[in-house]
Amino acid sequence: MKLYQFPVSHYSAKVHITMLEKGLKFEAPELSWAYLKSPEFLAINPMGKVPFLQDGDFGIGESEVIVEYLEERYPQPALLPAGIEARARCRWLSRFHDMYLGPQLSTLYFALSDGRAAQPAFQVEVDRLHQLIAILEGQIAPAPFFLGQQFTLADASYAVSYLYIGKLSSAHGKPVAPSAMPRLAAWFDAVKSRPSVAPVLAATEAALAQ
Repeated sequence: MKLYQFPVSHYSAKVHITMLEKGLKFEAPELSWAYLKSPEFLAINPMGKVPFLQDGDFGIGESEVIVEYLEERYPQPALLPAGIEARARCRWLSRFHDMYLGPQLSTLYFALSDGRAAQPAFQVEVDRLHQLIAILEGQIAPAPFFLGQQFTLADASYAVSYLYIGKLSSAHGKPVAPSAMPRLAAWFDAVKSRPSVAPVLAATEAALAQ
């Protein structure tokens, strides 16, 4: 099994954490941006994007699709809760990350290098991050995990993004203080040393330091 991914990608991190949580054996080779457009990679993933999972003869992209596949193919330990409503809540939280918080963090990340961050009008994007954090804060359980006592796919979605919340909001001059997101901060304290989470966080920090 092989996971094509970048350490700086919060979407890749979700898959990486899920695979570690399930105790799967896999390769996660270091990639260059240029490799994504290489004939070799495009032959297996015409979209030229990561994360991408190769499991034997089967390959699939898109982080949410990958983790749902892993949950069905390798159901133990379960990373979806048992109840119908709890599963729906888990999927909603994962979807919130991929459709709203994740893209907003990407916008702030790339704006630091393309000049948009210096434009006064761009501050609305920073404010939008604060709004999304407030929404998320109202949707998660008090701890230890997003849905209570079970670590789920929702938790796997947010660990690296939490790092980016702090780094990017500070870089744009409007840091999100832990006091503004007490449930999220308590959640991060509970998961950051988890064996499936700690190495992914460390790899992200190392990649950002380069």
